[in-house]
Amino acid sequence: MKFVRLTLVLLLLTGTTANATAEVLNVTGSLWTPYLDQDLPNGGLAADLVRTALLEADYQVEATVETWPRAYRGTAVGVYDVVAAIWHSADRDQDLVFSDAYLLNDIVLLARRGIGLEFENLDDLTGYRIGVVDEYAYDEAFDTHANLTRVTNNHLVQNLLLLQRGEIDAVVGDKWSILFEISRVMPDALGDFEFLPKPIARRALRIGVSRQNNNAAEIASAFDRAISAMREDGRYDTIVARHTQGLALLPAKR
Repeated sequence: MKFVRLTLVLLLLTGTTANATAEVLNVTGSLWTPYLDQDLPNGGLAADLVRTALLEADYQVEATVETWPRAYRGTAVGVYDVVAAIWHSADRDQDLVFSDAYLLNDIVLLARRGIGLEFENLDDLTGYRIGVVDEYAYDEAFDTHANLTRVTNNHLVQNLLLLQRGEIDAVVGDKWSILFEISRVMPDALGDFEFLPKPIARRALRIGVSRQNNNAAEIASAFDRAISAMREDGRYDTIVARHTQGLALLPAKR
């Protein structure tokens, strides 16, 4: 996939409301539809929540879309202050101060309807062809399981098309990403697929603040307080609904 480096100036505060002395945060992330995508309203679901919360916390925001390696390393060394959408891991603690979770990502299996695939543990997937995206970290147990037949492609859409044609048996991915791509690319194919009820994993999505920023801990805490305030006054639910209500409805396997 080619990523074009785009700088999106998101200084949305007006002269009547902006705090001229507010700290400007350089926020980055990589293209991840429907969470971070410059072609979506307000930059996608995660971008909308993060921007709104940081503005609520009295920061100004400048955002840059990068490839994932550049986004992470740039934040780790202090080129950027915040990476907008990241999963926590112990090795990342040395570079970043993490917020609390502001979204949960369900990593799920989408199967061709009627093939009889039952999933309780990873051994149940032995013998099935599972579509994955190159260099995507789904879950450590899934990623390292030795007996799985993985069919690797560069894009989720490629895997969905293979699944539709019966060339693979299932696709693993973030549930909202799968629903977005089905809605966008193949809305008439809903009857061909079903989600398996048990997710592969559930991951907590957070912001990560560069430890090179002397105010990293306060930025993360201020973000958490702003998200809590947004949940209480309904803005959080409004933003989530704005980005998800148009997605295809796909029933889980019973």
